[in-house]
Amino acid sequence: MGAVIAFVVRLVGYALLIGIPVRIAEYFWIRASLDQVDTLQAPHALATLTATVAPFVLAIFGFGALRNVAMFIAMYIAGAALTAPFALARLAATG
Repeated sequence: MGAVIAFVVRLVGYALLIGIPVRIAEYFWIRASLDQVDTLQAPHALATLTATVAPFVLAIFGFGALRNVAMFIAMYIAGAALTAPFALARLAATG
């Protein structure tokens, strides 16, 4: 029973760690009108899928010796989510 509770705690933790920056990025994505750029729909769909599936995968493998690796991956995804709207807005404006 303790393993299930630990898994749920890890799942909620990773979901919050990744989910909050993704929601902030969604705000900036819509604010910059990037949701209306056709060439950015495929990367956006892939990023949304990654942000949805990643907490579950990280919760499964993110314990013991792999905990630091899982935290690094979660932080990387969160950072990429926060910087993507700004980088892609610049790319869409020049393209």
